[in-house]
Amino acid sequence: MRAIELSPLKVPLITVSILLVLSCAKVNAATPNAKANAQKLASFTSEQISTAVSDLGISIPDALFKYSVSLYRLNYPTIDGYGKKVIASGVIAIPSKGINMPSPLLSFQHGTIFQDKEAPSNDLNAGAPPAILASLGYITVAADYVGYGQSKGKAHPYLLKKPSARAVTDFIKHATHWLKQTNISLNKQLFLTGYSEGGYVTMAAHQALQARPIAGLNLTASIPAAGPYHISRTLKSFTSLSTNKQTIASLADSGNDQKLSPIIVDWLTDKIMDQLIPDNSDVIFQDTIIRDYVRNGSAGVAQHNVYAWQATAPTFLFHGRNDVTVPFFNATDARDAMTARGAPNVSLIECTTTPADHEACIPEYGKALIQLLENYAQDL
Repeated sequence: MRAIELSPLKVPLITVSILLVLSCAKVNAATPNAKANAQKLASFTSEQISTAVSDLGISIPDALFKYSVSLYRLNYPTIDGYGKKVIASGVIAIPSKGINMPSPLLSFQHGTIFQDKEAPSNDLNAGAPPAILASLGYITVAADYVGYGQSKGKAHPYLLKKPSARAVTDFIKHATHWLKQTNISLNKQLFLTGYSEGGYVTMAAHQALQARPIAGLNLTASIPAAGPYHISRTLKSFTSLSTNKQTIASLADSGNDQKLSPIIVDWLTDKIMDQLIPDNSDVIFQDTIIRDYVRNGSAGVAQHNVYAWQATAPTFLFHGRNDVTVPFFNATDARDAMTARGAPNVSLIECTTTPADHEACIPEYGKALIQLLENYAQDL
């Protein structure tokens, strides 16, 4: 997990990070019932987007880029990793369709990034994933997550289930409220996708939206990719591969059998976080997931697993068999556990790229994403 995620924005087609809404001011971050304002960030023609994609060496037919796109930032209230209210931000990319022409809503969850400038509402170029997906016909939204954008300086609740899901679901609520205010039509379809950490957040948000749907939206399909859904097993695998594998692996997962001293807990937590976070990161990462694993082993992080539940909407897992950053067993564990619990439509799509590792599979994820979405999306 050290390299744990490529910046999704390096391969725009794929890890779609998203810019937000339409207007021109700062958002009133009270509730979706309040008047919500948004700040316009940038606009791109379909030709600029197509050219940017070509310049990146990604082969996508020009004809797919049908719309010019406008990007907006919206601030909104959510919770941080400590359960406290915080004002976060995100981006919405709006395709320039005719009046009263509806669009499906696509929420993209970005992967782990270590520079705030790569957050969705800060990455303003024609080749950014939100612009690309919106040009295809989707109103695309992407939360920056807590710790980025408006909430930079707050600790990012890394791989914590509840605040990860809330960052997305709260943003979707406020974005759809703003869209309604500005007379931009949705067709009620909602899609979720993301790669790496974004795959994990997608699964957490899917589960949360199934439990508490958003009025006026139907979760049509979810495409989580290369995510660490089985957190406890992933952490055990990661610590076993660490530099001090004998010490970290044995001590970290011994929490159920013996209580480690606070000094050892602090040392192990710092050791693992040092391997996860590069020195040049300007984002603060909350260490709760690591600390709880070190303190109590697999049981300490079980509440953050998102691999074993019954999804009712179609769920398409995408993963590469040679992924050592986020091990492939996350996909097979999720598929098997969800199917065993009665999920009616869970599929695993294996990356065929050689090598089928974390980074190399990103372009293929993008192509698979577009194809899967087209099988369900209306009004593009």
